[in-house]
Amino acid sequence: MRGSGTNLAPRHVRTEISAIGTAVALWTLILIWPAPLSAEDAACCDPMGPFSAAETSARHPATCETIGAWIDRAPDGAERINLTISGVLSFVGRDDALAYLVMCPPDGVQILCVAYQTNGMQIGDTVVFGGGFSRAGPDRIILDPCLAYAE
Repeated sequence: MRGSGTNLAPRHVRTEISAIGTAVALWTLILIWPAPLSAEDAACCDPMGPFSAAETSARHPATCETIGAWIDRAPDGAERINLTISGVLSFVGRDDALAYLVMCPPDGVQILCVAYQTNGMQIGDTVVFGGGFSRAGPDRIILDPCLAYAE
């Protein structure tokens, strides 16, 4: 008669199941263990620069004064990258669906942030933009999607 709580599997079967469970656990650990940065990731994510992997913010944002030195060093790649920048708003506009915020003076590199709201930000406010980087011309950057907040 089989009693509840009694393990009726032969000892060698329990050992094999335990070994398989251990192997699966080790393979799972190997698959989810963070891999070191690849050369491409390292080029993308200069820890001292304003670029970062998608959905993250750079630790060292660019400014209107420094973005000119960074724009030509933007990573080339198929993966989306983010740009984080701090500066003064030079334009605030919106349409029925989106808000358009522009940072930096027109005689230099300008950054357009495409967002859902202006959050009460006005021309002259110092703000931070962070979003998906694309270059729209020699002195124009579009961040879409973009998050903007007052500094």
